[in-house]
Amino acid sequence: MDMNANDAPLVSIIVPVYNVEEFLEVSIRKALTQTYQNIELILVDDESGDSSPQICDYWAQHDHRVRVIHQSNGGVSAARNAGLQSAKGEYIYFMDPDDEIETHLVERCLTAMDNAGADLVMFQFDTIGESGQELESSYKHNDYDESQLLTPQEAIKQQIQSEINGYFWAFLAPRSTYTKQNFSFPVGRKIEDMARICNIIGESQHILRIPDVLYHYRLRSGSAMGVISTSNMSDWFQAAEDREDYIRDRYPELKAFVALQTLNVLGNTDFESIRQNIVYGLNIDPDSRAKFKKRLQNFLDDLEGTDLSEKVKLLVDFFKSDKSSTASSSANES
Repeated sequence: MDMNANDAPLVSIIVPVYNVEEFLEVSIRKALTQTYQNIELILVDDESGDSSPQICDYWAQHDHRVRVIHQSNGGVSAARNAGLQSAKGEYIYFMDPDDEIETHLVERCLTAMDNAGADLVMFQFDTIGESGQELESSYKHNDYDESQLLTPQEAIKQQIQSEINGYFWAFLAPRSTYTKQNFSFPVGRKIEDMARICNIIGESQHILRIPDVLYHYRLRSGSAMGVISTSNMSDWFQAAEDREDYIRDRYPELKAFVALQTLNVLGNTDFESIRQNIVYGLNIDPDSRAKFKKRLQNFLDDLEGTDLSEKVKLLVDFFKSDKSSTASSSANES
């Protein structure tokens, strides 16, 4: 692929924007100074209360590649959905407004995709602080030194095992991968990436992972995901269920793998911490409790005939018993 050809494909970079005036200018400049120039930058202002809307409008007036969408506050998912619906590019890349990308990210991904015959390119990332300084990080996602070409099944397995993170800013994919499945992010929830990552992996044909650090994730105070809360935990469980439902429907041959991996992760975590978080911390209502038990039963059905570890058996027995209902009811009444 000739990166400078007149018929080079358009790439849509979609950025949800909400109250990030301190970092937005740098992020926009990194996007607009890409070595691959045939891009459109879609800034979706989610009713910011700071100067972010004005910053977006300024850049739209000074660079014809920038388009701005102003909408009522609906969260990251709603903003991304609006950007995706508006995108005209042959390829889609999602970027967060407070992070930074390497100026050759788009060119590197398209070249690698073309050379390998892939239709999804994933890359590595690191962590920076609020002032842009590099922070020490050790992501399991980055534990590879050579390019990997994977089937959807292989990549889904790696994602379930947390060897591939669920961040949408860590890959570039064709727009057709989204449009052919009527894709959308779950509005009103915070763990939207994990909920939908396998939908993109699973609808690709060849997934390429390149050992290039192309994204710099900014760790800052006040971040929505920087706070552990009941809402975040609840969203995490829902995201995991969305992911499993997709795999169960689209790749039924992987359902036993998913069930065993999930139960082993829970079983190998400190049991008392899980019990306290779910029973006391989340204050699960009877309907949610019943749903959780049904999910466990689905896992057991998928694993019929498989030997389970003693830790997993203890976990399952507790949540299938009346003890969890009694303990949760007592917590709600106190």
